[in-house]
Amino acid sequence: MKSLYMTTYRYREGLREDDLRDLTKRFLEVGTSEGVVSHYERLDGRGGYLITETDADSAKTYEVTLRYAPWMDFETVPITTLEDAFPVIQRVYG
Repeated sequence: MKSLYMTTYRYREGLREDDLRDLTKRFLEVGTSEGVVSHYERLDGRGGYLITETDADSAKTYEVTLRYAPWMDFETVPITTLEDAFPVIQRVYG
């Protein structure tokens, strides 16, 4: 299976317009982590999602996360495609 991760990020409560300007500047400087396959923003303005395929140095990914920590909370979980998961599901339950 591929090493895929889904990161959900949420903007911290109480951010002001100036905070969001600072976050925008930081994004232009830092960008995203290595291996980002897709990046989605929630249309309610409360955060977004990253799908990452990486065997990258976890220290680099951690550094990027810390650079955004003043504005966002993160949750990252390993994921896989249904095509990769289904043979395993069949072996266990099938």
